[in-house]
Amino acid sequence: MASCSRDKTCSRRVIIPEILKKPALEELHKTHIGITKMKQLARRYIYWKGIDKDIERLSRTCEACAAIKSNPAKAQVHPWDEPKENWDRIHIDYAGPFQDNFFLIVIDAKSKWAEIKICKNAPTTTSTISMLSDIFATHGFPQVIVSDNASIFVSEEFKTYCSKNGIFQKLIAPGHPATNGLAERYVQTLKNRLKAMTNEPLSIHNKVKEILFQYRATPLANNKTPAEMYLHRSIRIQLDAIRPMKHNVNTDHALRSRQLSVGERVQARCFVNNRAVWKLGTVIQKFGKLHYQIKLDCGYIFKRHINQLRKTDIPKKKTVSFAPEEEPEKDSNSTHQGPVQPSWMELMTTETPMNSNEHYTFEDHTQPVPDNAPVQPRRSTRQRRPPAYLNDYVRE
Repeated sequence: MASCSRDKTCSRRVIIPEILKKPALEELHKTHIGITKMKQLARRYIYWKGIDKDIERLSRTCEACAAIKSNPAKAQVHPWDEPKENWDRIHIDYAGPFQDNFFLIVIDAKSKWAEIKICKNAPTTTSTISMLSDIFATHGFPQVIVSDNASIFVSEEFKTYCSKNGIFQKLIAPGHPATNGLAERYVQTLKNRLKAMTNEPLSIHNKVKEILFQYRATPLANNKTPAEMYLHRSIRIQLDAIRPMKHNVNTDHALRSRQLSVGERVQARCFVNNRAVWKLGTVIQKFGKLHYQIKLDCGYIFKRHINQLRKTDIPKKKTVSFAPEEEPEKDSNSTHQGPVQPSWMELMTTETPMNSNEHYTFEDHTQPVPDNAPVQPRRSTRQRRPPAYLNDYVRE
């Protein structure tokens, strides 16, 4: 007998002779229990010198046990070296099919800046190269691309594309997506946010735009946003509207352009029937340094740039002004019924007065009419004829 000092419940153990060691080990290994369980069972019943080593040897040489062994303890993921500059190394991956779409996700390793492209059909090497080219047209070519071993990324066409543009391609170990964890994490983030926005009445493209916009403006663990790390500035979002606006005080710069004063007579550029013409008017107000409010002689008011104005010495002609409820006095010796009204074409091609209470003014172009002049009818007369369908009837 042998005493067990480790456990008082195992005070008696049977010492097994050499000839019975093999069957004793087989009994301990029945149902292919692990090394630890075999040792615990042996400490209750049997003992011989070196029994622990024999148990370990038997378990390690068993093919059935080796086939069902679990993965070893996970080693700490080796961190990627941080790139020196933004967009030096990018991580790419596909998400989908998800909500009837595929999503190409591109993440910058340094700033965590994200880009997403959406494709309706199953992606191919050609479509992937096309979407990456659109992204690279904005950000330039990276030095390194990290991806999994999908057939799209290991094809000769994709390798040629990377080699042609000076991009070094790194492929992660098959079946170990944690190596490309930067892209993998954002895949899950994108899916979770799209699920949460299922009931929102937006298209998939608008949802992705909002997700990207919010992500780029949200601080990371280092209290900096991807926009601040990549663009070196913060992007303005709707929450910025609650802050008071800062008005920059413009310093006065000496302008070499012409200056006009209120009350000066000018010619203003107008456009009538797609034709530029000059019309006479007066400066009534000045906006800033280069813009002026002009009142034309016909009464219309508009805004013009100094390049559309020029000084003039032509005085304002005599005008007749009347209110709508007043009428000018009629001359008994003249057939003229009042001041000349502007034509509809002139009214349509001239800007509307800013002040609705302002009276129109019209130039007086009336000429005296001789007393013996024939009186013109109000409208032209025409010869009255019966309808043509009455030609076959006898008229009395």
